[in-house]
Amino acid sequence: MLQMQAFTTIAMTVTVDEKTRSIFPPSVRRKAGIKIGTELEVKVCGKNITFRAVEPSTYKPTKAELAAIREGEAAIARGDSVSLAEFLNDLDRNRRKTRPKGSQKLSR
Repeated sequence: MLQMQAFTTIAMTVTVDEKTRSIFPPSVRRKAGIKIGTELEVKVCGKNITFRAVEPSTYKPTKAELAAIREGEAAIARGDSVSLAEFLNDLDRNRRKTRPKGSQKLSR
């Protein structure tokens, strides 16, 4: 008789520190390049556990983006909100304003 078991997959990210480093033997750490501060994605599915190194993010926000983020967080803290329709309309309005009317290409 064949039984089917339904497994749920659980995934999380763990940063390697002194305690988690001791999980892996030194030879495995060297081969995989695991050091303190390395981020690992851990997936658990049934009785299987997999570890995968997560590539560090190379994107760094600009000063203007950080200022906009802080401004948005302050607005959220104040309780200000904008509907999705208003947000999208504002984006469209800003796109329309960027091109001067005389610069439209004419087809011949």
